[in-house]
Amino acid sequence: MVELPFLFACAAGQDFARGAVDVLVRSGMVSRIAFGMENTDVNLSPLLNAMNSKEYTMTLRRELKRGASYPKANAIALESILPGSRDFITRPNNMLALSYILHIRKGNYDIDILPMKRTGNFTSRAIREDISGNADMMTSYSREILFREKERGRLCDEGKLWPLLQNIFIRSTPEDLRKIYGVDEGIEGLFLRQWREAHGLDDFIGRCVCARYTRAHIRRRLVYILLGLNRWEVIGALRQGVPYVRVLAFNAKGRELLRECRSDVKIITRLSEAEGRTGKFFAGVEFKASQLYELL
Repeated sequence: MVELPFLFACAAGQDFARGAVDVLVRSGMVSRIAFGMENTDVNLSPLLNAMNSKEYTMTLRRELKRGASYPKANAIALESILPGSRDFITRPNNMLALSYILHIRKGNYDIDILPMKRTGNFTSRAIREDISGNADMMTSYSREILFREKERGRLCDEGKLWPLLQNIFIRSTPEDLRKIYGVDEGIEGLFLRQWREAHGLDDFIGRCVCARYTRAHIRRRLVYILLGLNRWEVIGALRQGVPYVRVLAFNAKGRELLRECRSDVKIITRLSEAEGRTGKFFAGVEFKASQLYELL
């Protein structure tokens, strides 16, 4: 098991996919990537070709300038080229699958793809909120831990972040927030207008959702604000790509793979082992994000 660094994990689909593929490829341990899709019986070639066309790029930019969210602008752009594609592309795992494949093609990576039919609502949040209903998706060991933690009231409570955000908004100007990675296009003004009337984090996010900003888009920006991620530092680090591959756990087969792999980046198990300016930056952000999560 290897880690997807926070800067990719807490990102939009195309950046999430880029980081995931690069971690796997640069680890030197994999020859194929498997991923879930809502629709595995669709010929993806026309969609992939369309997304590489100038017409797609121009339409996407036009719709974004008009104030559409990225998912909506993407659906409009593809529908204009391939009528009937909107239903397929608006399903989140279908879109993520296309992002994986596009990055594999762009990097000319020698890696096979294995699309798998995704059914049910087995997100981590869904499992936490309905442990018994999703019991079949977990080992008995994992289920027992979640049941015990739920009874103790110790499952993740993101509402605890609200006072921290309020404190930041109290002392911040729009210029302060614009220094944060991902905070642009006027969303900083929206945040500063809405937080005073909100009755909690979920209410605040709901007040900010609009045609341009989806709930997921807003939630990611709030995490970036909480971590104080400087715009230019993050952009510079992401341009450098995956700086290391961090192994979180392995069995006997994993140990064998680690001995045989030909990784082109350093393999680490502890964040303190990260090297170089970019590696240390990624590791520092990872550690701060972990600390923030522990507050919940």
